[in-house]
Amino acid sequence: MMELFIASGAPREKVESFLLADLDGAGAVRDRIAADMTNDLLRALGQAGRQTAGEVERIRRRGKWLALDRRPPE
Repeated sequence: MMELFIASGAPREKVESFLLADLDGAGAVRDRIAADMTNDLLRALGQAGRQTAGEVERIRRRGKWLALDRRPPE
């Protein structure tokens, strides 16, 4: 996705700034896009779950899983 924004001619710093912006208090643009993509995938798989931008932010801030059998530190 980043490639599409950069292809628009906007400097990378401006793109990053936009993606981190919380335009209306509903979460960063980056987190809202990720939540929408996750929700579309869940629907396509027949799941009823719903993820919000806030949940995406919480997961992003926690970091990556270090091993498949261990959660990252809280």
